[in-house]
Amino acid sequence: MTGFINYLNLPADPRVLRLKEIWEQIGDAGRLPAYNVSTLTEFPQAADNASLIEVRRENGRTRYFVLKDGPAVVAAVGIDSSGTYLDAPSNTPEFNTILISDYDGVVKSRRPRLYAEEHHLDGCVRKITGIQLPFAADGETVDWIVEYVFPIEG
Repeated sequence: MTGFINYLNLPADPRVLRLKEIWEQIGDAGRLPAYNVSTLTEFPQAADNASLIEVRRENGRTRYFVLKDGPAVVAAVGIDSSGTYLDAPSNTPEFNTILISDYDGVVKSRRPRLYAEEHHLDGCVRKITGIQLPFAADGETVDWIVEYVFPIEG
């Protein structure tokens, strides 16, 4: 499932809409943009809000490896998954299962997923908005997802 998953009944955040627009501009005639070292420079206003997720295919299954959660992501969500597979044992298995499902949808649809949600991961209520953007070295098969997360103020 992609599109705008709006659990909080809010209009889409302008920061998220701008990131989607940039992603659309760096694509090439129906092909997904490739992720590389300079990709984040395309999104300069949001580098600290980025999570870098490598989509790995191992033994016939898809796994999501969180290369890095930016400092603003960690502050907004309340956990840091940097350097871990989402399907590995963790203190937040329900959250990881939701992320895996979200990322599976992005990989299958090859489209961004926008959202506005509320999380309760570390005993605190956190309202966040974000976008999950697919990237593909070959223009077709998603091999990276870059997720941007922002706290919802107020």
